[in-house]
Amino acid sequence: MEEINEKEFKRRLSSTEISEHNDLLINFQNITNVNLNKITLSNKFKNCKFIGKRLDFMDLSIGEESELTHTFRFDDCEFENDVYFKDCAVQEIQFINISKPVKNLHLAPNKLGYFTFQCTENLDEEISNDINITIHNCEIVKFLDFSHLKSSGNLLISGCKINRVKIHNSKFKRVDIDHSKFKNDFQFTLNIVDDSYFEHNEFNKTNFSNTDFGIDTKFSFNDFSGTALFQSLKNENRTRVKFESCNFMKYTYFNKSTLYDLHIDTSKFQEFTSFQEMELNSIFLDRTIFEKPAFFDDIEIIRFSKCNKRTLRNIKQQLLRADNKIDYDNFRAHELNSYKEELKKNIKLNPKANRKKLRRDLTILRVNSFYSNNGTDWVKAIKRTLLVALIFYSIFYAIHNSDRGIDLCSDSAYSEYFIGLFRYFLLTDFHNPLAQSREYLTNVWEWIPFIFGKILIGIGIYEILVSFRKFKR
Repeated sequence: MEEINEKEFKRRLSSTEISEHNDLLINFQNITNVNLNKITLSNKFKNCKFIGKRLDFMDLSIGEESELTHTFRFDDCEFENDVYFKDCAVQEIQFINISKPVKNLHLAPNKLGYFTFQCTENLDEEISNDINITIHNCEIVKFLDFSHLKSSGNLLISGCKINRVKIHNSKFKRVDIDHSKFKNDFQFTLNIVDDSYFEHNEFNKTNFSNTDFGIDTKFSFNDFSGTALFQSLKNENRTRVKFESCNFMKYTYFNKSTLYDLHIDTSKFQEFTSFQEMELNSIFLDRTIFEKPAFFDDIEIIRFSKCNKRTLRNIKQQLLRADNKIDYDNFRAHELNSYKEELKKNIKLNPKANRKKLRRDLTILRVNSFYSNNGTDWVKAIKRTLLVALIFYSIFYAIHNSDRGIDLCSDSAYSEYFIGLFRYFLLTDFHNPLAQSREYLTNVWEWIPFIFGKILIGIGIYEILVSFRKFKR
């Protein structure tokens, strides 16, 4: 590999006889500025290594109507120094088949036609790459393309106008995209990011599918004018995705995503939205408008206790709009459980609360939850009804026979007990279930478990009927 300095580097770029530069070690002992007006229009570098001080490509005479002329191609090159493209107009910049580390790349041309950064796919060993890429105040006329770039560094796109973006199968520590406008497709697929922030952007069609957003991802003050895909997002153990003050104008899909927490606040969905088959630890929805139905079919939420009442009510309303009665009943039950916890806090912490009324409501919710989980579990309702009947009937039976001994080994005693139990289930019969004739109880202590038991059995039978009828509504 031949070693050259910055002077020889400039001489070769300006040569009309040389357009391809192969197998060079280029050592920049000083910060080097390359004026595009003094070099040839096309330069290709293959298997070159750039070391030393910063390298700046610029155009000192650039105007607003500068033509896109120069092209640069770096094929399997390595960069230990910083590389800047600034205050210039460039037709094309390509980093192709990169299999070696790249340090910092800063793009701030006034206008750029194409930018491609493509690492070699399926390397035997992943590149130990800490490249930081900054694209600032740049208009990219055609497209911006990243493929297979695995970096522990950051990606920053700020104040840009870009026609089309494709970032695929790449890895970054942090992604910041703000105050930018994307005219056509924005694809951010199959990527891995630790943290990402998308703020004050204008998107057209977007696709974030199959991306692992790491710990935190925030979308705030963004407009999505085209279809937005957030399908099959993955990282159920830690990813928190937050949408704040976003406007979705077309169809939006979150189907089959697996996240730890989804937070949507003060946002608007103007077309159909789908959250079908999502798996979440928790979800938050507040001050969010769904102008068309939102579909939450088969959504799975692991910790409903972390979802507030307003969120559950919002989802329940959307299920009702979509005529999904089965999931509607489940969310209605969880909404009532959430309201139950809210009542407990108000009774305990709010000194101005009407505690008498709140305790009555809390009692009703506790009873409904005890029997059938608010009308959703008929098996539980049957078990609890039988349990209540056995407890109160046994108390009544013990009081009624307190003045005579009971032979537990006698078949007649068991027959008397169970025959009386069956008669006890006749809710409108207030005669003594242990007597052969129709006679009333005479002991007031027998009446207490007798009456209370029948009341609770009646509630239990009602809960059984409600639970059975949930598919009939």
